Amino acid sequence: MTLAGQRSVTLIRHAKSSWSNPQLIDFERPLNNRGRKDAPRVGRYLANAGIDFDRVLCSEAARARETLRGLRTMVELDDHNIEYHEDLYLSSSATIRMIIAERAAGKSDIAVIAHNPGLENLARELSGCTIERMPTSCVVRLSFDTDDSSWDQVLQRTGKVELYLLPRELD
Repeated sequence: MTLAGQRSVTLIRHAKSSWSNPQLIDFERPLNNRGRKDAPRVGRYLANAGIDFDRVLCSEAARARETLRGLRTMVELDDHNIEYHEDLYLSSSATIRMIIAERAAGKSDIAVIAHNPGLENLARELSGCTIERMPTSCVVRLSFDTDDSSWDQVLQRTGKVELYLLPRELD
């Protein structure tokens, strides 16, 4: 839940993917068994914490889409609030910022499901602190106390890390 005058960005790295089929190109790799277990566990945590996204921006890569499906088994998300973007696949932090700024107008609680190193770099840039790493299924949630009207302006600020979640910390 996001309060008036506050914006939140939740960065979610896709769950663990499978390397079992060497014929698949990277973009098409699905989740492995651990990834299929971790995504719903992370979703349950987010749901229990009362986190309610009003826009989800997701990479079109198979492992990111499958991560979102796993999250959705626990988190209620309206289809019309989900957007898939090919440009989020292996994107830089600058590209992720641009996509948020362009696609999140009028929204206050954004989730991005994407890949490293761009996601991890963006977490470091937006937090202003050292986030050592974002392994698979890691979640970093940042809040911004601001009355700025555009996400472009919000993303120039430093946010407060509200959550750094690793799936291995969940029971």
